[in-house]
Amino acid sequence: MLNQTVGNYRIVSLLGEGGMGTVYLAQHPGIGRKAAIKVLHPDLARSPDLVTRFFNEARAANTIRHPGIVEVYDFGTLPDGATYITMEFLEGESLSARLKRAGRLPPATAAQFAHQTASALAAAHAAGIVHRDLKPDNIFVVPGQDEEGREQIKILDFGIAKLSTEHPGGSGVKTRTGTVMGTPVYMSPEQCRGTKEVDHRTDIYALGIILYEMLCGQPPFVSSGYGELIHMHIGTPPAPPRTHNPGIPAELEAVVLKLLAKDAGQRYQSMGELQQALKASGAGTMSYPRVDVAPPAPRSEPSVQTTFSTAASMIDGPTPKGRRWGGPALVIGLLAAGAIASIARMTPRQKPPPAEPSAAVGTPPSPRAPAPPASIAVRITSTPSGARLVRESDGANLGVTPFKETWPKATGTEKMRLELDGFRPEPFAIPLERGVELTFPLTKLVEAAPKPKPHALAPHGGPSPKPKRAGKSEPVPL
Repeated sequence: MLNQTVGNYRIVSLLGEGGMGTVYLAQHPGIGRKAAIKVLHPDLARSPDLVTRFFNEARAANTIRHPGIVEVYDFGTLPDGATYITMEFLEGESLSARLKRAGRLPPATAAQFAHQTASALAAAHAAGIVHRDLKPDNIFVVPGQDEEGREQIKILDFGIAKLSTEHPGGSGVKTRTGTVMGTPVYMSPEQCRGTKEVDHRTDIYALGIILYEMLCGQPPFVSSGYGELIHMHIGTPPAPPRTHNPGIPAELEAVVLKLLAKDAGQRYQSMGELQQALKASGAGTMSYPRVDVAPPAPRSEPSVQTTFSTAASMIDGPTPKGRRWGGPALVIGLLAAGAIASIARMTPRQKPPPAEPSAAVGTPPSPRAPAPPASIAVRITSTPSGARLVRESDGANLGVTPFKETWPKATGTEKMRLELDGFRPEPFAIPLERGVELTFPLTKLVEAAPKPKPHALAPHGGPSPKPKRAGKSEPVPL
């Protein structure tokens, strides 16, 4: 579809592909605005129910209109029958990618992300929309526009959202009782039972799972099978978060445990109530970034190919840490949230300092602002991809290939190695003064030859007689 026009946008490049659709980077030829276009595969577009769920995302986002919800520009059907959604192109990374890279987040950061997510979902619930598939893959972290260093979240993928009857599109999707919908690691007990009593409090429970994972580096319930996960959600109490991370404030731990109550009536009853509880926990300043500000400074174009978040590849396979969300009993969301772009954060261009006016006699000149810290770009790829990037000094796993990050500039080198099961480890060093962009073809390990089988035993229990060699006679045992 490269160079084809979809609506008002021309497709520039492929961002990624999953089991149910493809995501492209597109650009408006007149104004230059970028967009991400999600295209449902034509064979799936023949299912009216799937198409309705696909378009739910566009309808929901258009109804909510909150800075924490990804903006949708257009949606429709292509001449070949494929359906598409044109939406805001995001610069940043999914929360799942952040957790995979960082392990866990500082309590203040985790509480801030949870507060912002609650703010966006409060607007969705007010519009009669329940997400029902909230998870780190569907939460995107982008640079904030109001304060340097502040980040904000965007919620994606309302593909299986439940729209109330009061909503204009609420009668478009019917779900029969007994159908399990969602991602098992983050599903509420009422979702796991497949009952009709699924309301906005299912999103409150899912946000509790996400907050637990941000604080502890793992969700409260982990299993390789979705059936066992469902059983845990229904009847197993979660371990207190402070057993995994003693640095969590006790007040914040209490918030998490209330979010994870099995009985929906014992949880917070609204996202607004949760926001107040997060503020009272004292874990950090709670405020959603302002949006009535001037647009951010122009960003330099990336020097490397934009990459697709690892979340999209999980449409057809298991997720990390033993999570599996496939299965005949599940109706999976149409596209993972990482299907928008996951690109390296780019450093704004530095404007030249303005000329200082002549200082009056006796007036000291105004001090100049300190220069921003220098940074280097580290980009490591491998063939095949998915290799672990391990730091030699402490054995820390910094991520997997393709790996793209910006590091503070320093002196010396950092010794690293690439590890991938079945392949030879690849050691190398990163110069911390200038950064690197390296690609490694990994060498597959040769399997050891099978050991020769031992001789069979003779009937009396001893070793079998050796075969005779030609030209020699040997005694025959009696």
